[in-house]
Amino acid sequence: MALRTFRESFKWLIWIVSIAFIAWLVFELGANILNINRAKPWEQGIIAEVGDVKITSDYYEALVQQEIQETLRVRKVESLTPEEEDNIREAVFFRLVDNLRWKKLAEKYGFKLSDKAILTLIALLPPPELLRDSNFIRDGRFDYQKYLQVLNDKRFAPIFAGYEQKLRNEIPADLIRFFISKIPVISKEEMWEKWKFENTKYGFTFANIIYTRVPDEEIKQPTDEELKKFFEKNREKFYKPPYADMYIIRVYKNPSKDDSLQAKDLINRAKKEALRDWKEAVKIYSEDQNTKENEGELGWLALFTLPPDVRKAVEEADTGSILGPFDVPGGYNIVKVLEKKEDSVRLAHIFVSIKTSYKTRQSLRDSLIKFLSVVKKENFLETAKRFGFRVDSTGKFDISLGFIPFIGPDRSLITFIKNAKEGDISGIIFKPKYYAIVQVIKKYKEGVPSFDEIKDEVKKEYIKSKKREFALSLMKKVIKELKSGEDLDTLKNRYSKYGIYIGKADSTNYRAYVPGITNKEVLYRVLMNIKTGNWMGPYDYEDGAYYVIKHYEIPPDRKDFEKRLSNFILQNQQTQAMELLTNLQRELEELMPLKDYRGYIY
Repeated sequence: MALRTFRESFKWLIWIVSIAFIAWLVFELGANILNINRAKPWEQGIIAEVGDVKITSDYYEALVQQEIQETLRVRKVESLTPEEEDNIREAVFFRLVDNLRWKKLAEKYGFKLSDKAILTLIALLPPPELLRDSNFIRDGRFDYQKYLQVLNDKRFAPIFAGYEQKLRNEIPADLIRFFISKIPVISKEEMWEKWKFENTKYGFTFANIIYTRVPDEEIKQPTDEELKKFFEKNREKFYKPPYADMYIIRVYKNPSKDDSLQAKDLINRAKKEALRDWKEAVKIYSEDQNTKENEGELGWLALFTLPPDVRKAVEEADTGSILGPFDVPGGYNIVKVLEKKEDSVRLAHIFVSIKTSYKTRQSLRDSLIKFLSVVKKENFLETAKRFGFRVDSTGKFDISLGFIPFIGPDRSLITFIKNAKEGDISGIIFKPKYYAIVQVIKKYKEGVPSFDEIKDEVKKEYIKSKKREFALSLMKKVIKELKSGEDLDTLKNRYSKYGIYIGKADSTNYRAYVPGITNKEVLYRVLMNIKTGNWMGPYDYEDGAYYVIKHYEIPPDRKDFEKRLSNFILQNQQTQAMELLTNLQRELEELMPLKDYRGYIY
């Protein structure tokens, strides 16, 4: 009986396990088909995506190490500081991103290297590391024949794979940038007109009135009805670009207590070695590149400039003593007393920095990943407080400027903000000195806000328009008095309280400074186009208006211009090319947006 009961129970157990297994299998297959369990990009070793192009950590690291080795070779040092390596990593990353974008543009316009072209380039341009390799140097010169032998040997093909990839990425990008930079060519006559505008000399008298300087008491305060009518009539004045308001968390990559203890242990080992062999200890341990090549020597230092603990130890020590370790900004050091005088000392030192370890960074990233896993279901501020993160509020800022409060320029983040909805939270944002996470609190669409939203701004514009009317009416009176021969200084004193400046200039051009001129472009365009001998105006600009009488003009010498023409054309071509390349760069950033995953890896 018991055996039969057991068999019945076991049969049901088998069915339950089988059903559970089938359910699990169906779920797994469905999840794989629907990509539910697909690994995140950073879990696949992808540090970024530029459009549809993925950047792997292996490829990126290879480029970084090449750059670091080249920097060490050029600077003739054995190591770089953590900050220097971070700067190299940042520069390599964004250079790679730019090259991928420009390469895509190059391919669009047919700038694509064939396999034959690549092989020719590799044959003509050996990799930099081989050019410096002593195995390829014979009689002080690069052995090109030996290089060709290696190049044609299939066993060495893997050596050239990375170099080939670098050429394929960088050469087309460089070609298209070079080609585009040569497109803008300004004509000789256009150049002459520009030169003439900037170098023609004039003698003139002018009256300049600045609207905002008209006293407020001269203007009647408007009613709401008047303001509404003004708003409806001048809606285009109140157009607003897109704005956003955000919360920002920044977690700085500061060293942990364990990192400090590790550096302390290293400086203690350095001291033990220094007591045996100072020169060798400097070579092995010191991270001060400015003194490392000179056995750590700091030179003569006044005693009063030393930190109190160092000064006390030095004053009590004998020549040749090795003291410390001492806490110094960024790490620890030990010092050797080389010579002493009554009020100064010659010292050498070994410096060891406190570095933020990979383990510490991983711990920071883990805390941010955990924060992201729970914050989407909770309140951003309360969750940040629970995790011990400080939150800053950007306030309302203009998205179109590309500058984010507390973070600075970051076009990748700007793209996220533009596409985000209110309440959306970013992933981990990588910066050399900190990690960040943002939440979009509110977005403001571009366009004209309602009257009630910007009533105060409408009032300011209304009063400014009335000040303009008052100013131009007053200016007619001033000009009438000037035409009648009234003294300039008398008129200056009489009307200065209304924001009117009256002045005179003799033999001056666009490049010169003239007191009272607030918009040179408008004034000199006027002078270029009016006849001599009569008061002309008003010539309105954004903040005021000019009346001008031109007494004479002296055009520049055409022969002098012809002598300098080639330089002028080159300078203008470079300026226009930079503008064109900058505009294209912005378009490429929009066409191939950057998804940066470095915050999850580094």
